[in-house]
Amino acid sequence: MNISLNIPIILAAAQEQQNKLNQTIAELLEFDEDMDDMDEEDINNAFRVCSVPRSIWMHKRFGQFWEKDVAENNEEFVKESFRLEKDIFSILVSRLEVLRKRDTSFRKEIPLSKRVAIALYTLGSSAEYRTIERLFGVSANSVCNILHEFCRAFISEFADEYLPANFLTEELVDDCVKGFEKIGFPQCIGAIDGCHIEIKPTEAETTDHFNYKGWYSIVLFACVDYRYRFIYANVGCPGRCNDSLIYRKSDLRQIVESSSLLHEKEKDICGTKVPLLLIGDSAFKFSPNLMKPYLFSTSASVQQKTFNIHLSRARRVVENAFGHLKARFRRIGKGLDCRPKNNAAIIICCCILHNLLNTKNSNINESWNLDQNRHRPQPDESNTSSDFVRSAETIRRAIADHFLHLS
Repeated sequence: MNISLNIPIILAAAQEQQNKLNQTIAELLEFDEDMDDMDEEDINNAFRVCSVPRSIWMHKRFGQFWEKDVAENNEEFVKESFRLEKDIFSILVSRLEVLRKRDTSFRKEIPLSKRVAIALYTLGSSAEYRTIERLFGVSANSVCNILHEFCRAFISEFADEYLPANFLTEELVDDCVKGFEKIGFPQCIGAIDGCHIEIKPTEAETTDHFNYKGWYSIVLFACVDYRYRFIYANVGCPGRCNDSLIYRKSDLRQIVESSSLLHEKEKDICGTKVPLLLIGDSAFKFSPNLMKPYLFSTSASVQQKTFNIHLSRARRVVENAFGHLKARFRRIGKGLDCRPKNNAAIIICCCILHNLLNTKNSNINESWNLDQNRHRPQPDESNTSSDFVRSAETIRRAIADHFLHLS
């Protein structure tokens, strides 16, 4: 009798417990990042608090780099740590509000400014995630998650401004032409090249990503202006692909060859109509829109040697841009060790951030370039065969004559 009378009370209590359990599970699912920072014992303990008032849960960590070291040091320390100045850091924080999280029943969230700091430090450092974990007092999983969230949010917020898809505007073209003319090459809108970045591919992709230097890579193919800024970036081709193939299949080639603007701005050089064009090394296929050097020969004419010198000097901007990118962001320079699906976002994010810092006149510290010799050697893709194209050769000869007259 007594048992039957207590059944409603027992059911009500059970339902209350179930409701609390459901609420806890919902919070855990909503904030899955917190789960990465909890071991099995922590999660079990969290579920046990359903029937009692809960206080904020927190795993004890002791890293005080952000709270103490950064706060107590000067501008130089900030730039060395995060690869940018304090005012630019503030701009990023103000525009990446989407990264802000709210506290849960289990813990206080990592502040927005600290999240941005963790991401920037991770990009600018070659340290492992567990080293950064100890510096900032967060878990290695949180470092990884924060980095990927930052990259996606940064691309979404800044890409249209600093690496727009519609880059071939009259204003940009005129600026690039004037800039390359100062360097010494007429009618040029950009220098193109590929840069191999070391990765850890999945077992199924090892063959495709194995390059000619004997290591696994993904290719950043880019077009760079005279100020070392990326005006086009293509990421994703495996290391076995050569630069010429990547260019032929890229949006850049389609844009350049279909643009009426490049022919509208033709210029007469030594009696030849020369359109706006790209410049590249000997690996690329010769065309009226893409100038490459004459093949090396001991019997090359003065005209050909002079042309090659001017082209090499102008083309150096793309090599310098890659060098600056790796110097600023050692995560790229030393090689990416994250999941392959995240590689492209990290690289593109760094290209956009590089452009932003370049625009803000944030210089490269000399000490950052000291690690350049530690980088993997780039595959040599020089093309020793001749690919004569009459229309392209007419343009190249006219430019070569122009250089000869100047000397």
